[in-house]
Amino acid sequence: MSAIRPWAQARLTDKTVSVIVGVGDLLMCGVLLLMSIGVLGAEPTTGAEETAAWHRAGELYVGWLLGGTILFAVSGMTRSLLAHVAMMLMSPVIVFVLMVVPTLR
Repeated sequence: MSAIRPWAQARLTDKTVSVIVGVGDLLMCGVLLLMSIGVLGAEPTTGAEETAAWHRAGELYVGWLLGGTILFAVSGMTRSLLAHVAMMLMSPVIVFVLMVVPTLR
């Protein structure tokens, strides 16, 4: 098997993967938000615990952003790379809007 074949396969599946990545990133950011406010995991009761929860969610967010960016850049999946970066930067805003808009009615 040639070394070029896996790269060509990755590029062929890039369109499908980019949709999955976008949805996955939106869900991941929602989970991180719920984790940071104490809905998932242990509920923070002190200021120090709240700060620790926000820091942990922030570390996971940055790790997910950098890990996906490196993975898609190395594998040559341009659409997936752009979808990942766009959704990771826009999803906190999207999740916030999805949570606030239903409460306005």
